[in-house]
Amino acid sequence: MAALDLDYLSEYLDGEENEFGLDFAATHGFLCAVAVGPELKNWLSLLFDENEKKVPTQVIEQVKQWLVDIRQTLANEELIEFPFEIEEADVDSSLGDWSVGFVDAMFLNEEAWFTDELEDALVELTLPIMVFSGIDEEDPQMESFRRNGQLMDDLAQEIPDNLTEIYLLYHAPE
Repeated sequence: MAALDLDYLSEYLDGEENEFGLDFAATHGFLCAVAVGPELKNWLSLLFDENEKKVPTQVIEQVKQWLVDIRQTLANEELIEFPFEIEEADVDSSLGDWSVGFVDAMFLNEEAWFTDELEDALVELTLPIMVFSGIDEEDPQMESFRRNGQLMDDLAQEIPDNLTEIYLLYHAPE
């Protein structure tokens, strides 16, 4: 398998040719959810809206390699890093796009994610991601979070640690 080429993936995923997939940041969020959460068997098909056969083979191989790299980072007990600079802790940013991808994957597998014994912990651990995703726009509490710049910065800083905690909920031996 070829080495991971994030420049190639960024060019394709953020480009005009990408008719079926998420953008670069959202794809990374989606893959992070696949890596840290419970198994999502048909993740590749879901990522490309069931059109993965229309996506260039090299892109598919690179996306698979990206997931392998994310999983390896977790297995090495390292924090997942965003493949972009957090220029602004805001819903309308790369981190907002990343969060949309994460939430998409999470809700595609909602029953497996939100079991009775994990729901309370998950609500707390995914709160920063939910805030940045822009979901629940009508929720006054979410809106008050989004208007507080310092809180948004703090929430952004929590996400890498929270990803590790989520990973441990699903993948650590009991």
